[in-house]
Amino acid sequence: MVFACSGYLLSQVAGGHANLVAAWPLPLAMLALRRTVHRPSLRNTLLAGLALGLNLLADWQYFLFILIWTGWYSCWIIAAPEHLGHLYARAQFPARLKAIAPLLGALVVALALASPLIIATARASLDVPTAATEGGPNFRLDHSVDLADLFIPSQLHPLWGTFAEQAQSYKAELYIQNKTAYLGLVALALAGLGIRAGRERAFWAASVVMFTLLAMGPRLQIAGWNSGVPLPAAILFELPFIVIFRFPIRFIAVAMVALAILSALGMRAILMILQTSYNALSPPRPRQFAALKTRLIVAGFIALLALDNLTLPFPLVGIYIPPYYWEIAREPGTFAVMEAPLYSATSPFYMLYQTIHEKPLVGGHTARRLPYAILDELPVLRALAYAKPAPDIIKQEMEVVAPSVFHYFNIRYLMLYSAGGALRYGRMMRIAETVAGYQPPLRDVAFVKASDNFTASGLRRSFWLGNQESYGSVLVYRASTPTTTVPFIGVGAGWDEPRLVDGRSVREVLDQATWADELGWLEGEAVSRTFSQAAHLHVYSSEPCRIRLHLRLEAEGAGRLLLQDLEGDQRTEWALEAGMQTVSVELHLRPGKTTLQLVSQESKPLRVWGVNLDLLEATTP
Repeated sequence: MVFACSGYLLSQVAGGHANLVAAWPLPLAMLALRRTVHRPSLRNTLLAGLALGLNLLADWQYFLFILIWTGWYSCWIIAAPEHLGHLYARAQFPARLKAIAPLLGALVVALALASPLIIATARASLDVPTAATEGGPNFRLDHSVDLADLFIPSQLHPLWGTFAEQAQSYKAELYIQNKTAYLGLVALALAGLGIRAGRERAFWAASVVMFTLLAMGPRLQIAGWNSGVPLPAAILFELPFIVIFRFPIRFIAVAMVALAILSALGMRAILMILQTSYNALSPPRPRQFAALKTRLIVAGFIALLALDNLTLPFPLVGIYIPPYYWEIAREPGTFAVMEAPLYSATSPFYMLYQTIHEKPLVGGHTARRLPYAILDELPVLRALAYAKPAPDIIKQEMEVVAPSVFHYFNIRYLMLYSAGGALRYGRMMRIAETVAGYQPPLRDVAFVKASDNFTASGLRRSFWLGNQESYGSVLVYRASTPTTTVPFIGVGAGWDEPRLVDGRSVREVLDQATWADELGWLEGEAVSRTFSQAAHLHVYSSEPCRIRLHLRLEAEGAGRLLLQDLEGDQRTEWALEAGMQTVSVELHLRPGKTTLQLVSQESKPLRVWGVNLDLLEATTP
């Protein structure tokens, strides 16, 4: 009850984090590891290793937590062998190491079972943005547990959720699932009794403190005040691989398991006191009466624990699926569907809609903004995906190349959603119109109104959905087959990010902008990219054709620039002078993707201000 009904776990349901709700492998692994230490055997070690590995299937963060807990448990056994009883109470250091051998064996089994997933996760982590690069320098601190959070009830509580909202006003801009860390008064009271009972009480009490400290992040915060006092997590989050971890608050899940065990010890202490008082009675009461009294007391504490973390009725969300998705599902053949914008709040719905139309999807939902080649390479798709200007060194007009892009990648439908005011970016509409051959779009309601998940007052609380208020709209464009296609250019590997003339990163300007800002000025801004030794350009074409490629570049000194076709024998070399200049080359393109490598012999980075092409021979699909 203490763990499964904790405010933290229930808040993850409201946040849509089904992976974090599936936390049952965490206590299972802890109990299995404890068992293999107290009853060492090959069977128990294998079962403990299996329980460890199950955490990776639930969520990689829980696997990280259980690995850290295993190390913590091993250190405790070595430092305090009396934890295991008289057998190791006065043992020498080698014997203490022997005591943790089952833990190491379980760890080896878990790593062996999970190695394929671990290797894949480690590789992906190399490209995953860190908390600082994606959320800002204070992202991890903002998503840490404040000391006051431990004693403020969940805003999901039907009775005092509004009080919790007022008490947590210092975290008004965070979602409920990122600020709920209530330990529970009833659980703390039972844990207080449990500290005085049981041989292992010290370890579980220390575990509550340890993992609560990790959940509190790099610095101590008290009711929104940053004390500046460093905490252990400041060191932990600098370690390799762990550096990608963004939400220290999630360590509270481990603390809740330890608190649950302490609470169980406290409950046992209460029952033992009652048993002692029962035995002291003269004459003793019937055994059936004592058993009934015990059950009532246990049931009473369970009820108190449930009341302390009550979430009733749970916030509900209606699901509305635009009917056009069923029409798309009925179309024969394989083709892709692109919904835009690809916001974190809308992308999960697109994956839900995919279960209806069952077609390949442009985009999808991930917790991080992972590298996505088709968006990183092509400004026209990037502008649609994020509903913002996408200035880059590619100088082809988006409206001109858009039909060819959709034809090449076989994207038959473009669905533009109004979420977040996206349709206020007029160029999205112009691109969509050219893709559809200027055929008018179909329009429908996009979503139904749901909870905002920021505050208790923003939750939709009801035992039934009833009539859900609709909001937003979707415009459905069906891509037409262009009469002629044009080759289009994509930015490959090796380039620095695009920057404005004043040196500012385009990404930073866009990330800091709000819809109150006028972003139209970015459309006409000069943008450059640099590369040091080699960089790639991709040229896509549906048919064989001949083009002339133009590069507008700036060199700091004299040097040479080599362009070569990585899949063919085309090769050109230019002598560069200091300053701005334009170089051109005629190329023959094969159907598909042609990768061109630029190799600079300059010692300093070469800056490119523009890439364009002229089609020398028209193509017909």
